[in-house]
Amino acid sequence: MSAMNDSLIHPIPDMVSPIEPLRLSGPGPRAAADGENEKIAEPPLEIPIGDSDPEVVLVDDEENDAVPIGDGNPDVVLVDYEENDPENPMNWSPTRKWLIVLAVSWMGFVSVFATMTITPTAPQILQHFNSHSSFDQTLLVTIWELGEGIGPFFIAPLSERFGRLPVFHVGNLLALCCLAACALSVNIPMVIAFRFLTGCCLSILTLGPAIVGDLFEAEFTGLSMALVTAPQIIADFISAVAGAYIAEALGWRWSVWLAAIVLGFFSALLLAVLRETYAVVILRRKAARLQAERADGKIYRSKHQARVDASTLLESVARPMQILVMSPILLLTQGYMAIAYALVSLVIATITLSMESTYPGVFSQGSVGLTFLSFAIGTTTALILYTFTSDRYVSHEREKKGDAFKPEARLMHLLIAAIALPIAFLIYGWTLAYHVQYIVPLIGTSIAGFSMTMSHIPVDTYVVDIYKIHGASAIAAGVIIRAFAGAFLPLISPALYQSIGQGWGNTVLALIAAVFIPPLGALMRYGDWFRSKERFGSSGR
Repeated sequence: MSAMNDSLIHPIPDMVSPIEPLRLSGPGPRAAADGENEKIAEPPLEIPIGDSDPEVVLVDDEENDAVPIGDGNPDVVLVDYEENDPENPMNWSPTRKWLIVLAVSWMGFVSVFATMTITPTAPQILQHFNSHSSFDQTLLVTIWELGEGIGPFFIAPLSERFGRLPVFHVGNLLALCCLAACALSVNIPMVIAFRFLTGCCLSILTLGPAIVGDLFEAEFTGLSMALVTAPQIIADFISAVAGAYIAEALGWRWSVWLAAIVLGFFSALLLAVLRETYAVVILRRKAARLQAERADGKIYRSKHQARVDASTLLESVARPMQILVMSPILLLTQGYMAIAYALVSLVIATITLSMESTYPGVFSQGSVGLTFLSFAIGTTTALILYTFTSDRYVSHEREKKGDAFKPEARLMHLLIAAIALPIAFLIYGWTLAYHVQYIVPLIGTSIAGFSMTMSHIPVDTYVVDIYKIHGASAIAAGVIIRAFAGAFLPLISPALYQSIGQGWGNTVLALIAAVFIPPLGALMRYGDWFRSKERFGSSGR
């Protein structure tokens, strides 16, 4: 990135008067004005024009979709969207946009279903391969989270370089192959390895929120983000129920084969539905088309043309962590999400054994999977509440406060969720410890599911609103740390519960979750101060 900053970079405003040229002078990078499909712009996505810093004159081209650069290189034309440009995804018809949202939503459900059906079958897999290791059992459940943390290092930068569409489809194909290999595994290490690779290849968790950001303005992302994100969370629990009954009736291998069949079907269906939504790629294609159509001797380039060289790719791979390190807002929100997700994953990884051992006369191998429905009930409740209140609340705050409106209004639901999570752990842990009727601890897990959904959706929406062009990398940063925490923290659960029991063990989880409530409240109250510390933002997103 430093190499790019050493060159003169001339971002081009979206609207330039057709009558009076706009003159810009002076050294250094210049900030870009917001476009319809970008709320932010970063120097690495701009092309340096010329080797010096001459006065630059920007004038409209005859069709108002390309802007020539004067003096420094008058033959180079930077291509942008026209006003009401039909190629701009934000100007697509509502039918087309909502069809894409629904397709991505279903794919999110299917992707998580494909990886989570194996969760309740872990004891059966251990028995099949004559293993009694509690470590292997926990790792079988959580290892895909590690893959989910490695994959975004490549998925996000590749999508910002080549577009959402090719990365999405290639990732689905590779995940399908890994699922087939998992079903054919001959030992536990092979099962674990291919579950890890499946998590690496599934791209929907990173690209789903970014695609929504490509399609909608900030005021309308709440509902669409809920439709994309919530099915993934619901699938965490529905798939466990399905996997338990399939494994009981047909064996654990068929739970994996069914997941592969469903993933393959929907991957083929999405080939016909999805279209490229990423502004950088769309404008690159538009520039190539103009280059072919016009014989004026000029060179047409996308406004966001990226350098196609090894250093840019390396910088792109490092961008998720760079954004995370340079953004105190991301560190706080995604740090909370990582810890909360890991704590709930710890409960999910142990709930089968905990419920069977505490209530041995109530649950069988198949029916114990029904305990995951409590998470699904909480998730569905949160989804309904968020859908009907989020966009309305944001619109109300914007109308009420006008120019004083703060984007942190989107995080009101996050604060509610942060308060609910410790309560969920306390109910779950102490009712198990005292063998209270089994519905009561499931009320605790239902509140945990509510909290996860009510925090996940607003955080992703907030991040996409801020890092529009680099939304995929910003989401990837959260997915990476969330996945690593979710993969490794649950490994302490056997030792935690065996040493201090369910009651005090879950009290520890509640205290860890509660630590984040004051700083999240501070972010809501003093959002301006947090945003002023955004080093990535100050360098020009």
